[in-house]
Amino acid sequence: MVVNKNTKSKVITKQDKNTKIYNNNFITDLDTLGRILASPNKKKILYSINIPKTPKEISKETNINFPTTSKTIKELEQLKLIEINNKNLRKGKIVTISKKGLNVLLDLDKKNKNTN
Repeated sequence: MVVNKNTKSKVITKQDKNTKIYNNNFITDLDTLGRILASPNKKKILYSINIPKTPKEISKETNINFPTTSKTIKELEQLKLIEINNKNLRKGKIVTISKKGLNVLLDLDKKNKNTN
């Protein structure tokens, strides 16, 4: 949006119109969606959690080494896209997808559908 100093009126640029339309098509905020799109590992892990799994199972299924899987799970938890149900355990933690995570998957599917 551009504000004209002389008239103090707001002029909506073409870019702003496109951004507004783009925002209305997605459930997830664009910051979170951008973080997922920028990281193939985050996207792989989100798609792999269709049922509750341990980090080790996720690592094996996605072919991502365990330390990277563990780090990515922590990042996804900070974004509130997944939940770790029994954090107090050293081994055998169960990872599930959150409602926000499901919304991200829906948005990713919408994006993929629109680009194909």
